[in-house]
Amino acid sequence: MRREQYQTLKNWKEKKNKKPMIIFGARQVGKTYLVQEFAKDNYEYFYTINFEFEKEALDIFSGNLDIKTLLIQLSSYQPNVPIIEGKTLIFFDEVQKCPQVLTALKSFALDGRFDVIASGSMLGIIMHEVSSYPVGYVETMHMKPMSFKEFLWANGYVDEQIDTYKEYFLEQKPLPDGLHHTLNKYFLYYVVVGGMPEAVRTFVQTSNIHDVVVVQKRIIADYENDIAKYASKAMKEKARECFKSIPDQLAKDNKKFQYKVVKAGGTARGYGNSIGWITDAGLGMKVNRLKTFDIPLRAYQDPNAFKFYFMDTGLLLAFYEENVSYEIINGNMGVFKGGIFENAIAQCLITNGLNLYYFQKSDYLEVDFVTWLHSRIVPIEVKSGNNTKAKSLKAVVEQNQLDYGIVLSMNPLNCSNEKIKFFPLYMVMFLQNNEE
Repeated sequence: MRREQYQTLKNWKEKKNKKPMIIFGARQVGKTYLVQEFAKDNYEYFYTINFEFEKEALDIFSGNLDIKTLLIQLSSYQPNVPIIEGKTLIFFDEVQKCPQVLTALKSFALDGRFDVIASGSMLGIIMHEVSSYPVGYVETMHMKPMSFKEFLWANGYVDEQIDTYKEYFLEQKPLPDGLHHTLNKYFLYYVVVGGMPEAVRTFVQTSNIHDVVVVQKRIIADYENDIAKYASKAMKEKARECFKSIPDQLAKDNKKFQYKVVKAGGTARGYGNSIGWITDAGLGMKVNRLKTFDIPLRAYQDPNAFKFYFMDTGLLLAFYEENVSYEIINGNMGVFKGGIFENAIAQCLITNGLNLYYFQKSDYLEVDFVTWLHSRIVPIEVKSGNNTKAKSLKAVVEQNQLDYGIVLSMNPLNCSNEKIKFFPLYMVMFLQNNEE
């Protein structure tokens, strides 16, 4: 399963004064597989410890963490794997089971001879257990579920095809009808399957949505087990309740997160920390309301008003008992009031590296997303039905003298109006700042 962040690791390897790399990301987003493929292609030797399965390795990091002691311990623990400068990649996996590994990375950074990667789920949660986090001595990378572009790769598309689609996007020309309809179909598949690598692989190999859902439900169960395992005693039940309420929050007309949906009488005071826990665990995406259109955007966000999206739209669909997947694949975009497609676009834009907000002045003036794109404030509307008039978007652009707004829908590209640009949903893969 080809991942875009493979190139990030390649760039890291080529640095002269590289620091150890920490890969953050939720369980089963593909961290371990990415590192294994990277090691196979770029190193002669691969030294790896998985602390989930190798409990005895915990002792390596229970004593002195100077580089000499670490090398003696590591080389004796796996004497058949040479640790050679420039030729060996050292990979510590599932380090949430051994937080002191993160402290030890400072010794590797100061020594500077060896390429070291550490990875694990729940790293955002266990940071408080690290005696001394190596601030300034590590690089970090955040992995998320597979992007739509990576989904296309998995389904046989090649760079030349995607580059051609991007040319149409940059030139603001609609794709030929046949290509447009095909890419719409694959985006609907992506919404249903999501970006968890095992779910994508199952879809590609079997074309069987039932088998995909089985995978998705197992991953959800794993996440619920993680909440039970890693959340504090006081947090466990509240975090679980918030986690399981996300599908209900997104099925409402008003997508703003409401604690009373979590539990009757629920309040921010009772559940606010649970939202932070779920976000730190990488299981949810918080999008705050923007109070006014000014920069920097983050200075004008309302911390008490937010939408909360699930980290993967395919997993979100697996929560619902209704036959949602069939409806979506067959073009019923309005199912659950468009919340599913909002979630899909939020997932894509955040994966693209964009910081998201939403704007709501009243029940009649709301914009799904606002972001900083190509050095300007850009509001974005997601249209799940046939009505793409975008009255709120037009009003926001005019009243705040913004350069333009974007509408994402199933319709072909149409940029004849310079103030409101219409792009098909699948072109969300090109909305990112590092592609300028």
